Amino acid sequence: MPRFAALFAGLACLATATAVFLTGCGSIHTAPMPSATVKLTPNPPKIYIAPFDTSTAKWLVGREGADLVNYKEDFQTNFAHQLEVRLMKLAPTEQRWVNDLPDHGWLVAGEFVTVFQGSRAFRTAVGGGMGETTLQTNVYVYDLDVSKTQYVLAFRTGVPEAGSDTGAGSGSAPSGLSALGEPVSTAMGLGSGLKLDTTRTCREIAAILAQYK
Repeated sequence: MPRFAALFAGLACLATATAVFLTGCGSIHTAPMPSATVKLTPNPPKIYIAPFDTSTAKWLVGREGADLVNYKEDFQTNFAHQLEVRLMKLAPTEQRWVNDLPDHGWLVAGEFVTVFQGSRAFRTAVGGGMGETTLQTNVYVYDLDVSKTQYVLAFRTGVPEAGSDTGAGSGSAPSGLSALGEPVSTAMGLGSGLKLDTTRTCREIAAILAQYK
């Protein structure tokens, strides 16, 4: 029994340290980016989704090499599909890559910042928010009637503190975005925590854009 108690205490300490390092695991909030004078044109005829960039994120998912590459492709594909389903409620939506854009509508692009699968063992044994998953993204929205290279709305999802629901920004396309190719469509093998975070994040993005429609 003493040995089990010591082991449990060690796990609790490690879980606490992990929570401190990854403050806000499992939360879905948005944080604003710098203000911009340009506003989104309301009632877009169509919304386009570019694949979110996977190249600069922190991928804490217990994989490496080819396994990690395949996981990123699967995650990117699934995220784009779920976001498309959500945005269809605002306007006709389709996935489109940045080298083939029309002159009207909105383009939703972005990048993954942190993808952390958490620990099911900690969530089960310790509780209290220990071992929760984290999904953070930067989202950039382009008004194609205005510019195909300068976004007019930007916000982050999954930040620890509850910021404002929306934010506007102006700048160049996210680094690496233009180099993205068509994602590989394969079956998902994701943990339930990140599946839930993906759904919540896509719902959050749709709710923010609905305020500009």
